[in-house]
Amino acid sequence: MFARRGIGAGRHAEVAREAKVSVPTVFFYFRTRRALVREVLNEVARFFSQNTQQVYSSDRPAPEVVMEDVRAYADLVLSHPDHVRVLQEWSTAIRDKHLWSKFLKFQEGEFDAVEHTIRRWRRETGRDEGNPDDDARVITATGYIVTQMRLTGVPDERIDRFVRTVIRDTLGEVPPEPVILSHGEQLRDDKLRLATRNNSRHRAIK
Repeated sequence: MFARRGIGAGRHAEVAREAKVSVPTVFFYFRTRRALVREVLNEVARFFSQNTQQVYSSDRPAPEVVMEDVRAYADLVLSHPDHVRVLQEWSTAIRDKHLWSKFLKFQEGEFDAVEHTIRRWRRETGRDEGNPDDDARVITATGYIVTQMRLTGVPDERIDRFVRTVIRDTLGEVPPEPVILSHGEQLRDDKLRLATRNNSRHRAIK
């Protein structure tokens, strides 16, 4: 519901209708609209943070880890569009100080995961060029462009070329093939398991 109508439009009555429960039942769990919105955003933050941590817990070279992360995110645009839509809107909620500060806190966690991997890789390979914090921010921002490319039907090969350009310009080298996962391909096994585990928690976001 929040994905279809927007964060600002979600109401208890609509959640009750979607969940096929009474309005008082929704109020019992979420006494205010702010509490309702907070829980939806907490679920979106948990979902993306878990996916990020799953990928960036790897000890592989940073270019490979980043490429896997972007591949997985590109698939989430198609497999979990409601989460992606809410995240995209949340990232522009500048006028609401509460929502904005909450988003910035979530985003810092994303930056930290990427930065940690870059620092670890550069330390292991003796590289000292670049600024890991700046590079992490550029790489994280790539997800928003990939979202637009996916939603507008840009071919996988072009998305792959774009992502490799970003990785090359930030990290100095690109990961080996294959190209970005295509529309019909399955998520990597670990991503699929994580997505399946999260499926039962997504009803309120729609």
